[in-house]
Amino acid sequence: MTPLDYEFDYIECRDVNTLMSEMKKYIKNKKALDEVKRAYFYAEEKHKEQKRKNGDPFIVHPLSSAYYLAQWRMGPKTIIAGLLHDVIEDTPVTFSEVEEMWGTEVADIVEAVTKVSYFTKENREQMKANYLRKLFLSMIRDIRVIIVKIADRMHNLLTLKYMSVERQKVIAKETLEIYSTIAHRIGMKSAKNILEDYSFYYLNPQEYNKIKSLLEEDIESRKLIITDMINDIYKKFKQNGLQNDTIVFGRSKTIYSIYRKMNQFGKSFSDINDILAIRIITPKVDDCYKILGWIHSMYTPLSGRFKDYIATPKNNLYQSIHTTLANKEGIIFEVQIRTNEMDDIAEHGAAAHWKYKEGERNISVEEKQKEIDQKVDMFTRLMNLEKLAYENLEIEYNDDHNFDFESELEETFKSDYLAPLIYILTPDGTVVTMPFGSTVLDFAYKIHTEIGNTTVGGKINGVFSPYNTILNSGEMVEIQTSKEVKPQEKWLRFVRTAAAKKAIEAYLADQKVIEENKEKITNKKIILKTKREIDKFIIEKQLKWKVNSHEDILRKLEELDFKNIDEFLLNVGKGHYTIEEAVNYVFISKDKLKDINVINDIKTRKFKSSKARNDLIINGISQVECTLSSCCYPIPYESVVSFITKSKGIQVHRNNCINIKSVISIKNLLKTSWNKEVTDEIKYCTKIKIETYDRPNLFLDLITLISNRRSSIQEVRLIVNNETYIVNISLTILVSNLDELNNILTSVTEIPGVISVKRSTNEKEEVKQGIYKYI
Repeated sequence: MTPLDYEFDYIECRDVNTLMSEMKKYIKNKKALDEVKRAYFYAEEKHKEQKRKNGDPFIVHPLSSAYYLAQWRMGPKTIIAGLLHDVIEDTPVTFSEVEEMWGTEVADIVEAVTKVSYFTKENREQMKANYLRKLFLSMIRDIRVIIVKIADRMHNLLTLKYMSVERQKVIAKETLEIYSTIAHRIGMKSAKNILEDYSFYYLNPQEYNKIKSLLEEDIESRKLIITDMINDIYKKFKQNGLQNDTIVFGRSKTIYSIYRKMNQFGKSFSDINDILAIRIITPKVDDCYKILGWIHSMYTPLSGRFKDYIATPKNNLYQSIHTTLANKEGIIFEVQIRTNEMDDIAEHGAAAHWKYKEGERNISVEEKQKEIDQKVDMFTRLMNLEKLAYENLEIEYNDDHNFDFESELEETFKSDYLAPLIYILTPDGTVVTMPFGSTVLDFAYKIHTEIGNTTVGGKINGVFSPYNTILNSGEMVEIQTSKEVKPQEKWLRFVRTAAAKKAIEAYLADQKVIEENKEKITNKKIILKTKREIDKFIIEKQLKWKVNSHEDILRKLEELDFKNIDEFLLNVGKGHYTIEEAVNYVFISKDKLKDINVINDIKTRKFKSSKARNDLIINGISQVECTLSSCCYPIPYESVVSFITKSKGIQVHRNNCINIKSVISIKNLLKTSWNKEVTDEIKYCTKIKIETYDRPNLFLDLITLISNRRSSIQEVRLIVNNETYIVNISLTILVSNLDELNNILTSVTEIPGVISVKRSTNEKEEVKQGIYKYI
């Protein structure tokens, strides 16, 4: 892979003098420079027996990492940590030795980088949540840890060609998912662009080279267009008397950003109209707005393509004015206007705040970190995550850690901290960061749990919208609450953030405990009352001498699938059986029940409940607790049967379901039919499988068709074959009945590119990759 045109010297540094020359551009303190050089020779000595995969001396790696840190103008201690970041992990050197020679601050950074690096070596997937936790918690304590780690990863990418293809893809995927995302979130744009493009090259070299070739095809004509525009802009400045050190230069979109835009919006390369970009850097904020006015007088601004991030900065500290324009020839381009300081932060983000300043007062790490934490939303939110981690764990993770919590932690990282962002305004003008796809309900919980718990909706730009409305960046939202509202289980389908899900689940769990305690007290009273009534019946009918022994009673209950006497008495008390039936079936009858119809009737009545579903009639009984099977997803009005299972109660299947064969005897099947008076008001889940050629707007066509037929998509699972461009899709949809489903199946076949569509018959057939949810 050939180096790309970045505003960064992205090379392997092989000579310490190259590093020192870079540092001398901004560090004049000879003692500080000498300390860095001493650290280099120390690291070189400790790594002297080690080689890289390509045969180079190992010292090339930390030296290159340190060179990148120097380009970001990091201080001597950070650069020393960059030079030493592998000595604790890969050599006999200890923390104490580093601390003694270079101080606690450097030793802490080196140790933190070492702890994070350990989890990248082996078992990446199994230890991912733990690895992410180490990464983020280290970042919280000292942002320089992640800055050093980003520099380390950048050099690893530069030498990835010497690894196996499988290893290349693993590291590139991890870089794209985690490191480039973190670099973006902390504002390190220069690092983000490099990490993205190089990762993309190894993950999809065919697409990478295709876009690279398209960019190179008309590079000369683009340069001429940009040069003419820049000259015109400078003339405008001169006419208006702008005498300061304002500079204007052209920029092109990166390869990965072009691919992402093509892929996300189904565009071809020729459809992307903002490949051309001009950046204007000026010393004063006032001049940014003056220049904006002049630019708009020269070119035609496009409606809805203006963003003022100076007035409302992004939460990664980014500030700039963005405007998209068209010239007289119809060429569309973007202009970014910002100050020198804003440009520094835009390119280097959090690293800019750690930039070394000659003669700067000696402030503590804690003070410097606090200054960043107050400005960068990500770190403030991660503080809460650190608290969560320590509340749930009293000790460090080890091989025996709780897997469920680990999975949950990883999901939280990815959903809340690594997702694309939107920016929402509160009525008082505060900017709040939310993950892309967040709803009004997510925003309410972001403000406060109690507000979330009582949300009825929100005013979006002054217009009331329901709580499940998806928010867009830049909207002003005012939450509307009511004391009458309480969280419901369906809310979980309408929230995007892990924090909102946890708050809703916690409330529902508390309510469940309260209801269960009430139910236990009520059930005890029912059981005692029923026992007295049975005793009274036996005495009045003079049956006391016929009563079964305790062992016989338990045997009879086992025949009828009851766990104990209390469960049976509760069913009697709730009216599922009469007192006389209870006595005859269990308490005085010694003979085994032989009539299968009687047994099925007794067992079915056990599941009768006022809270149960009433859209099915089983053995002539409505209001029966039963479950529609997820293996065949029965829907009205196809033929169905049901049977009683030990662990899942009554399961309803289509009568041609393959799992019906597992029933021991046809006699065990319960007569089941749809209650037509009720089904018309209910939507039912079912699954369909689609095989289609991949193309732009495929999902838009699918969603539009299905929604137009009064259905909705609950879940999409897909897998794409990049060689054949064939997509296998599994859709979980809601329909009213079989006729509606057949209508949808017929309509889907008419969508351009669809090869086949059929109803899914077995859950095991479903694709288990690439899950995206549509609510």
